[in-house]
Amino acid sequence: MKKIYLFLWCLCLTIPAALAQTPDKGGFTCADAKNRKGHMLLADGITSEPHRALMRQYDINYYKLNLELERNSLDVRGSVTIGATVLANGFVNFAFELHPDMQLQQVLIDGVNSEVIRTGGEAIATLRAAKNNKQKVKVEIFYSGRAPSGASAAIGNGLNTAVAQPWGKQVLWSLSEPFAAYEWFPCKQLLADKADSVEVWVTTDVNNKVGSNGVLQRVTPMPNQKHRFEWKSTYPIAYYLISVAVSQYQEYSFEVPIPGVNQPVFVQNYIYDHPQALATYKAGIDRTADFLQIFSEMFGPYPFYKEKYGHSMAPMGGGMEHQTMTTQQDFGFTLTAHELGHQWWGDEVTNADWSHIWLNEGFASYSELLALERLQPDQRQTWLNRASQFALIPPKGQVFVQDSTNVSRIFYYPLTYMKAGFVLHMLRHTLQEDALFFKVLQEYRKEFRYKVATTRGFQRVAEWVTGRSLSYFFDQWVYGEGYPSFNVTWNQEENNLYLKSVQTTSSAATPFFRTEVEYKITTTLKDTVVLLQHDSPTKQYKFRVSGQVLSITVDPNQWLLENSPPATQDPSLNSYTPEEFSIYPNPTVGSLTLRGGEGLPVQLVVYDMIGRKVFTLVPSGPYNNVSHLRPGSYILKAEFIGKTEIVRFVKL
Repeated sequence: MKKIYLFLWCLCLTIPAALAQTPDKGGFTCADAKNRKGHMLLADGITSEPHRALMRQYDINYYKLNLELERNSLDVRGSVTIGATVLANGFVNFAFELHPDMQLQQVLIDGVNSEVIRTGGEAIATLRAAKNNKQKVKVEIFYSGRAPSGASAAIGNGLNTAVAQPWGKQVLWSLSEPFAAYEWFPCKQLLADKADSVEVWVTTDVNNKVGSNGVLQRVTPMPNQKHRFEWKSTYPIAYYLISVAVSQYQEYSFEVPIPGVNQPVFVQNYIYDHPQALATYKAGIDRTADFLQIFSEMFGPYPFYKEKYGHSMAPMGGGMEHQTMTTQQDFGFTLTAHELGHQWWGDEVTNADWSHIWLNEGFASYSELLALERLQPDQRQTWLNRASQFALIPPKGQVFVQDSTNVSRIFYYPLTYMKAGFVLHMLRHTLQEDALFFKVLQEYRKEFRYKVATTRGFQRVAEWVTGRSLSYFFDQWVYGEGYPSFNVTWNQEENNLYLKSVQTTSSAATPFFRTEVEYKITTTLKDTVVLLQHDSPTKQYKFRVSGQVLSITVDPNQWLLENSPPATQDPSLNSYTPEEFSIYPNPTVGSLTLRGGEGLPVQLVVYDMIGRKVFTLVPSGPYNNVSHLRPGSYILKAEFIGKTEIVRFVKL
């Protein structure tokens, strides 16, 4: 989900303290009632632990919502059917969640009336006879009521209604993330349990259309000038992605061929039924085709291509990535790219609990940059500047969310969106190869397709693909706090450039960041960018340069989240004792990291143990891929200017 920030960026950057207190998704204060539940760390949901334990005793197979809704009312009436598989012997209590403002008329379990005990938003229906592991249960819940207001969701409430201006169209829309689905339908708000399928039937006035998940099966005429929209999706879906949007819409749809599948994606858009609406939004909507093709190429085919993608408009102040049909206020470039990116990162692969929300929002935010790089490359630097400025705003904290019941912290924009997006940007740079980076994303997607993932799960896939240990990277950037700064001094004597870089950090929680740093050396003859490993707080280097050095720039291409002062010349810097040259890890499964020596070698030559040359490469950075080598022992010759280093390594 992405809250619109165009109107906030200037304010937030000039008054950072104000932004630090403002929840990211909409400027709403998180629901006091939810945040007074003890701030339980890493809780998967907002109900009590005993109630969550009861809900974990069954696995949801499907939801079927059959509701009466109108575009100008928060009143809800109808039924929800939940099909489930029992996971425990002696199962007698079917636990679910429903907001206290909703009244239960009847609950049937396997067609038999059930008694229900309710405590706040917790409900327990009792079975007449116990069921055992792997048996099926069907629960039909009939209810009605008025959905609450009070900004308990990420933007607004579970159900919202407002007039879209300047179009003058009243809209009802849902937004259940993170804990507001129970405000409009009975459900199980545990991320780990995705429903295998969902049907959403909505009866409404004949002047309305209803957007929802999956494929529109039919529109059935009903009495009293009403009709029923009947949607169905057969893909696994998390509870918060089930959606409705009701208004006087017109439909604008088209098909998009995408790489990797033999059928086009149907893109179905519900926009306001106004003579000027389509002309206003068409160009932005049409960009969806480019985004679908680009992301399918980068991440793998669009996950729900057998059904559709699309949009339902609502005056919500941003967008929400409802599975197969995003709810969106307009069609700005980054907003549309962000919400489509979520179909992979959040919808197909969902965070296992809200502490790992960066796997949704950071990935979708970085999708914005990937789209800009391909379609509007001149805007790449603007995105990076903005992301960096937000990520550097105090107060600092982890990208990982420690209090996963705190709505404002879950969706805190500087950390959950911008720093999280920058984490992926830095991982891409660390891997030093775009093909390898996108392979990591594709394999991560395959591993957790239609399931839920954790940060360590993503790390495990990245390590498997790259053949490298990345614990240090995730420990410092996801579980650590703050960012580094590099105080750089330099001096030139004849053709020798001496450079000293001292790292400090913004948070005592992470006193050192092991990272790769680019330095641009500008001389009277040329610019040269070198990539150096920063594996200790103070590093010294010596380079041979041509021409007179004019300046040194830290991180010129903005690959690193850092806040360094300008480099300065220090005439006293005139000596250098190089570190002993070494490589690690050794043995290795996929890559060798160079450490020490005088900068980067001119070339690396690998020999087998009987002296035959295996391959030669010119290193572009400290990391060098040797995954193609057969297991065995090898000799590495690193050729520096005026010096050669020889080491032995083992490829596993």
